[in-house]
Amino acid sequence: RYVPSDVAGFGRDDATDLTLKWSFGFPASTRARSQPTIAMGAVFVGSQDGTVYAFDLETGCARWTFTASAEVRTGIVLADSQAEGQPPLAFFGDILARVYALNALTGELLWTLKADDHPSATLTGTPAWHENTLFVPVSSLEVIPAADPAYECCTFRGSLLSLRAADGAVNWRHYTIADEPVEVSRTSVGTRVLAPSGAPTWTSPTVDARRGLVYIGTGENYSSPADGNSDAILAIDLATGERAWTRQSTAGDAWNVACMMADNPNCPPEDGPDYDHGSSILLVSNSQGKDLLIAGHKNGTIFGLDPDEEGALVWQNRVGRGSIQGGVHFGLAAAEGRVYAPINDMNNTYNGDYLDPAKA
Repeated sequence: RYVPSDVAGFGRDDATDLTLKWSFGFPASTRARSQPTIAMGAVFVGSQDGTVYAFDLETGCARWTFTASAEVRTGIVLADSQAEGQPPLAFFGDILARVYALNALTGELLWTLKADDHPSATLTGTPAWHENTLFVPVSSLEVIPAADPAYECCTFRGSLLSLRAADGAVNWRHYTIADEPVEVSRTSVGTRVLAPSGAPTWTSPTVDARRGLVYIGTGENYSSPADGNSDAILAIDLATGERAWTRQSTAGDAWNVACMMADNPNCPPEDGPDYDHGSSILLVSNSQGKDLLIAGHKNGTIFGLDPDEEGALVWQNRVGRGSIQGGVHFGLAAAEGRVYAPINDMNNTYNGDYLDPAKA
């Protein structure tokens, strides 16, 4: 995150003087993956056991809590209700692919829906709100059951869901892969292979109001043959959900967890490299006032792209070696002419074993 010092009220030199004001330990949790949202004098955050909290910013006391069906990984999106006299709204998703809308002042449930009926569907990317519309990126965990040689891989397709914020009514759904998966072959043990599949979108969408577009990044295909929608940046019309353009960063990428196990027949022939777009696309302006899209890739490359030329490459810089667990994962940021890229350069094991720290 970036906050100018004049807004934050302190600068870099003051950081060493900070002291703890309050803290809170999430019950029954071993991890915290929901990015806090601060507004209205409160901190809104989800947790591993499915509890969503609104903490008082000054005291750390909970103003309200809400219990979702499962872990909440997404951030909490806040928006003013456009209906006169109605309270502000809070939106988020859980790992069972349910979307929720709450009264942001009380935590009261206003509506909820299942974003995707696929049994492996999940929500990890924070929804984006724009002009009374909620854009929900849909991912999945189907790469995991695909490790079973008897599992028919795969049937999930990533998507972006456009919802009416007031009541959750669906405006449109855009699948990252237009065609439904069909049987294309059999593995060496006779299990059906279905394709095309995958291309999940597991980071937050980026709204470009001036161009009337929303951008998402996709992950790998789960089964072979790989298609042109995986490891790609998609530009989608805000109003209609139609694809405006596609810019693929890595072609021929099909991968699932079977590829981490020796001789597992469910590993696609491509065997990766599993180079998703693992961070939200940034829309920024350079020093000449020209808009750029900044995209991070799990191969360790940062791309600068032209949104007016269908994502044409302006520059690229490989800042990490990349791997299944490597490259850019979440957290890409830009400010004052600089791009800040988090890099995870962990090596692959290819056999499901824990990684030897000496070889990381």
